[in-house]
Amino acid sequence: MTLFLLALFVIFSGGILTLVPGRGPRKESVLHAGTISAGCVLALVPVMQVLLGGELSSLRIPWAIPMGQIALAIDPLSAVFLFLHFAVSGASAVFGFSYFRHDEGKRSLKSLHLFFSVFVVFIALVLTAQNGILFLVAWEMMAMSAFFLVIFDGHVPQVRRAGFLYLAATHMGTLCLFVAFVLLGMNAGSFDFDRIAGSPAIVPAGAAVFVLSVIGFGGKAGFMPLHIWLPEAHPAAPSPVSALMSGVMIKTGIYGILRILSFFQITPAWWGYTLGAVGLVSGCLGIIWALAQSDFKRLLAYSSIENIGIITIGLGLGYLGLSFGNPMLILFGFGGALFHVINHGLFKSLLFLGAGSVLHATGNRDIDRQGGLLKRMPLTGLAILLGSVAICGLPPLNGFISEWLIYLGAFHVIQGKDVTPLFGAPILALIGTLAVACFTKAFGMQFLGSPRSREAADAKESDVFMTGAMAVLGLGCCLIGFFPGAVLPAVERALSVLVPVSLGNLNGGSPGPLVAQAPVLLGINQLALGLAAAVFVLYLVRKALISRRTAAESTTWGCGYAVVNSRMQYTSSSYAQFPVSLFQKLLRPLCAISRPRGYFPEPQARFASRTPDLVWDRFLLPLIRRGQAWFLTVRGFQHGRVQLYLVYMFLFLVVLFLWKL
Repeated sequence: MTLFLLALFVIFSGGILTLVPGRGPRKESVLHAGTISAGCVLALVPVMQVLLGGELSSLRIPWAIPMGQIALAIDPLSAVFLFLHFAVSGASAVFGFSYFRHDEGKRSLKSLHLFFSVFVVFIALVLTAQNGILFLVAWEMMAMSAFFLVIFDGHVPQVRRAGFLYLAATHMGTLCLFVAFVLLGMNAGSFDFDRIAGSPAIVPAGAAVFVLSVIGFGGKAGFMPLHIWLPEAHPAAPSPVSALMSGVMIKTGIYGILRILSFFQITPAWWGYTLGAVGLVSGCLGIIWALAQSDFKRLLAYSSIENIGIITIGLGLGYLGLSFGNPMLILFGFGGALFHVINHGLFKSLLFLGAGSVLHATGNRDIDRQGGLLKRMPLTGLAILLGSVAICGLPPLNGFISEWLIYLGAFHVIQGKDVTPLFGAPILALIGTLAVACFTKAFGMQFLGSPRSREAADAKESDVFMTGAMAVLGLGCCLIGFFPGAVLPAVERALSVLVPVSLGNLNGGSPGPLVAQAPVLLGINQLALGLAAAVFVLYLVRKALISRRTAAESTTWGCGYAVVNSRMQYTSSSYAQFPVSLFQKLLRPLCAISRPRGYFPEPQARFASRTPDLVWDRFLLPLIRRGQAWFLTVRGFQHGRVQLYLVYMFLFLVVLFLWKL
């Protein structure tokens, strides 16, 4: 634990030292990126020791706050999330070293450096806190530092709006968590996790704690319909911050649910059904809304909601397994969910950094203003291609492994009392199909074809720090996909915190059931690699055969147009028209059409569409506007005349007097 605390001190001191005047902007950026990356590497040492089966690391120090205690511990469940956290934080800091370079000298980056360091430190404390009060303090500090990072470009009205929406949503969640921990603490007589866990006194509060946890932690994770802050905050935040928020911060919601529900020895079936239903709704609606977006970062934000839905489906299966007493359902449900936490953290951070690289080069996030970037930014294109294949759950990358485990969990309901979870499998398949449509659109429209704007035509590849950070995350996606057997034992150890059964005996001995899947997964991935290699060999053979012949070249018929230009290419809207049309009544996009006129139409014909959010734009925003209009009608009572205020008080006293008669 000493090494872990030393790492947090190094990260925090880096943020503080950048506030000291006298250094140039470049030196401040070097100090910030250097301390965070060094601290993350240092912190990974004790985390890896626990993941590899070493002894648990803990620390307890008295705290002056009543019932509070500085109690920290790294157990296998914490270690899984901490590994993801430090890997993504280090890569994001290195990426940000070059990403913010164009801001150096134009405006101060001191607040960004400070709150980035604070953000990294308090996420780590959330994942290691073993006392309810310490957990809430760390949770609030994490939320507030994220707010200041989101509004880094606060001079833009949309950014300020996104920041305040995030602030309102996160405080609503914190309020629910505060009540949940008070219920646990009052019943158990302590806020220490080791005294709450397994206490029979907390059983009567179980239903209330579950509901409050789903609202409080689910709001942070992005459950539908509590997701409203997420599609606004992720595009508004700088890309390295978006990577950290989507890759790690929203996972703290999943960690919180797992940690707080692990205190209960008995889990009713309706907990599993509720989480399963929330996961299915979030997964389906998240990817449908992602498909309809043309802003790449907004598309990624909705895709995060979809993947949180997949993780929650796994959690639902796990809790149903606990309720039914079905060990395999428990292991594959929880195991798939935890594995997808790691995978989603890696490939979603990779995609957000890729979006930042494109934004850095072209100055915009609009997919319809890109095109042809693969020739100009091949390394960024390769990184986004890897992330897209992984997020679609296709072999041989890491996303396939975790989704396969969740599928197996759904199919293991045969041993249980209820086959309802089996219906999750076809919906999971539908989510995967829509994800393929979504990310072929995102990659194809940005990197293939011809540039649709001068910015895209002039784009240059990012430097070694930005591409290097993406390469590390992309390599992680590949290694986990190629060697799943190296990660599955760590996931099984994390399950020992949640599962009250002997893992080694479920499959007739060692290895455990999850590790036993490694050869099957490796075989599927090798088959996929073999098919990809065969296609590549055929391409080389065709190229060699054609090179020996004289091939005639001619232009294709262009319907009377002599020159093919970028306006003849598919846009993101036209590419996704068919799948979006299937959900037209649900999405209800707003379209702006300027139709061509005359026999020889000028090129001013335009089509643009925007898909409002189902909850925020369609329901909450109109409700808020109606409330504002109603309050404006009574605003006349506040006029500033003291005499009339005295009349109000007199009338109020008369009413009270009449009421008491």
